[in-house]
Amino acid sequence: MTSMASTALILTDFPEIAGVQRGIYRVLEKPLIEYVLEAVPDEVDEIIIAAGREEAGKAYADVAEKYFAKLEIYPPGLTRVLKESMLSSKSERFLILPCDSPLLTQSFTKFLLDACEKFTAAIIRDANGRSDYLFSCFRKFEFLEAAESSGSEDMDLIVQKIRNVLYFYRRSLRFLDEKLLFMFRVTNVTDAKRAERLLRARQGGEWHQRPDI
Repeated sequence: MTSMASTALILTDFPEIAGVQRGIYRVLEKPLIEYVLEAVPDEVDEIIIAAGREEAGKAYADVAEKYFAKLEIYPPGLTRVLKESMLSSKSERFLILPCDSPLLTQSFTKFLLDACEKFTAAIIRDANGRSDYLFSCFRKFEFLEAAESSGSEDMDLIVQKIRNVLYFYRRSLRFLDEKLLFMFRVTNVTDAKRAERLLRARQGGEWHQRPDI
């Protein structure tokens, strides 16, 4: 069976960290977004770095060139970003990832992408049943059809219109990593320091031996 063409959509329109664009903020001397780009599955056909403003987008120009990614400026809001990227792309699957998750793994991102071979979307839910769209995957046709049918920009309302969605709770992903560290996001300087400790533990082979990290 021929695999569906796919796009990895990296979101960057988040508040800065210490005055620096979040995806460019360095952890162990490397921009956060580079960790994410390195975790994109090898079979992805296209990578789009989505920026919310022209000025912000310029900060990612060098990274986009280094990883052969397209740098696009989109209006704010996940729904709008998804719609515009889908309409301008030939891909059938869209893997959504935030730019600030340095512990992402290919095993996790590939799991999401593969799920959309059989399902119209793959969405994670927290313990309270809330959907986390920053780590998700959608098929283009079904998403656009649902967005039009719902007449809304609200992701929850749109997803309600999509059939054959695969939902799974965070805790069900422990088979990939007992601590679910691949979903850890860096939103401030304190998070960045923790990420440095975790990355050093990974590099030193202590990932599973240090529950106190």
